[in-house]
Amino acid sequence: MVLVLFVSQMLVPSVAAADVDRGLSLNLSALDKLPGAETRQAASPSALYYAETGFGVEEPHFVEYFSRRGGVGTFGFPISRTIRFQGLPTQFFQRIVIQLWPDGRVQPLNLLDPGLLPYTHINGSTFPAPNERLAALAPAPDQPGYGAEVLQFVRRNAPDTFEGQPVRFFSTFNSTVPPEVAFGRAGGDPSLLPLINLEIWGVPTSLPARDPNNGNFIYQRFQRGIMHYDASCQCTQGLLLADYFKSLLTGENLPVDLDAQAASSPFLRQYAPDRPTSLRQPTTLPGTDLTSAFTKQAEQAMASRLPSVSASSVSVNLPPSGTFRTRIRLGDGLGTPIDVMETFGLVAPLQTLVETDTNVSFGPLNDATHARYVRIGDNGAGAIRSIIVNTRWQQADPKAVATLLVHESKHLEDDVAGVDPRTPDACYDFEVRAFTQQAVAWQAFYGPNGKVEPADDLDVELNAWVSVYRRGPGEIEKRVRQLYAGPCSRPGPRPH
Repeated sequence: MVLVLFVSQMLVPSVAAADVDRGLSLNLSALDKLPGAETRQAASPSALYYAETGFGVEEPHFVEYFSRRGGVGTFGFPISRTIRFQGLPTQFFQRIVIQLWPDGRVQPLNLLDPGLLPYTHINGSTFPAPNERLAALAPAPDQPGYGAEVLQFVRRNAPDTFEGQPVRFFSTFNSTVPPEVAFGRAGGDPSLLPLINLEIWGVPTSLPARDPNNGNFIYQRFQRGIMHYDASCQCTQGLLLADYFKSLLTGENLPVDLDAQAASSPFLRQYAPDRPTSLRQPTTLPGTDLTSAFTKQAEQAMASRLPSVSASSVSVNLPPSGTFRTRIRLGDGLGTPIDVMETFGLVAPLQTLVETDTNVSFGPLNDATHARYVRIGDNGAGAIRSIIVNTRWQQADPKAVATLLVHESKHLEDDVAGVDPRTPDACYDFEVRAFTQQAVAWQAFYGPNGKVEPADDLDVELNAWVSVYRRGPGEIEKRVRQLYAGPCSRPGPRPH
């Protein structure tokens, strides 16, 4: 007799649709030889267009750098055209702003520097301020053994555990750019990866700190970004800082607290598309021309002068898809969703599928269940694990199926870690983590507003969960407690 000891499934919800830092300077001359940093001699890659935000990546140096540093997973989607900002060709992405230097190198802008976005209160959240004592302890870029020393500095000051929470700040830093993305098919020197990740984040400029207004949020400030840990899903990611900087320039979707702090900023509401160089006061921003900076690019217009590339293919310079599909036990029709996850940098759930030898397949499920995770046997090496996706979604958008796999893979990860969801509160937390990861994945695929033209009920529901997620902290938990009030109160294996 076979005993099913663990069952977890994603139920169909009834959700209506659409309801800088001071002190430290990083000497990037030490990074000149990193793959993708110096792109002058690289073959011109195809430009990219993202319907999710309506902007493309056209400058060949930027396409190459974007591709070799993790694409959408690292940068977010493009949110501007290529413009001239402070004398350099520049492009805004949701998390990062990149610039092309005269020597051909691409470098991220230190967005948190004084004079740019040095603030500590944005959209109701409170971030730690720069710590000058910590900055003084950072190794000097010109000292011998700088690469090893700076990695140890990050390891010491960006912990993976803080006040009992698995914040994974160092792990997030150290896994930002996977080796197969940084080096491509030919491979490369793995000792360079810490320097590549340093190029994206810079060094820590604060210690971790809880948000005083939300104990579930823990932040850590780096030179070029802020890591955000959310205890409700036990997930860590970079904040969309460049989105806020764009709001500062345009005045659109500008949080009230940021508006107040930036009252004397030369960037505040400078964008004026009806004026020369699209600047309200051009003398305060020398070397800057924002003409058409934030005017969306029509895909058809781009196609007339360059190849149009869908978001699901990110870049011709990324590793060939199939790296994970050949290592996971997959049923027919699931290779493309796995490729989508790999392309967008959702490597952690894929690695969990590989390490646990989980079988992934389409199968018959009732209409109220999109997908299900099942474990047969004890939670050990001999366990038989499966993720089943409802056969009704065999013809669905591969990104939607990929999002279901992200959800169920979170259940798999929690189960392997020994999480027991048999009490109501543990059951709710179990689902909150999965739905949060699901919303983060769908947002990565289609942007903050979800899929513009949903093709079926699954797309509509995934859009709705993103809307719930973006309404603020605790909103997913509220919805989960409504949806799972029955299942989470039943004894025994839970149909999650």
